[in-house]
Amino acid sequence: MKKNPESIKQERKMIFEMIDASWELAQRLGEHPVKPGCNCISCVNKRKRILEKHEKEWKFSL
Repeated sequence: MKKNPESIKQERKMIFEMIDASWELAQRLGEHPVKPGCNCISCVNKRKRILEKHEKEWKFSL
């Protein structure tokens, strides 16, 4: 099913606005620990790293 080109533009615009808002929130809050419900870009990226599956644990210590 093909989408209307105008609706695709609106979706993209909305995504960019959400990203811009999360950057502005991160700048306003400054450095802070991960907070539940915080949608600033730094908290989103930190949560993503926490939830990301790690490939393998190291068996050797340096």
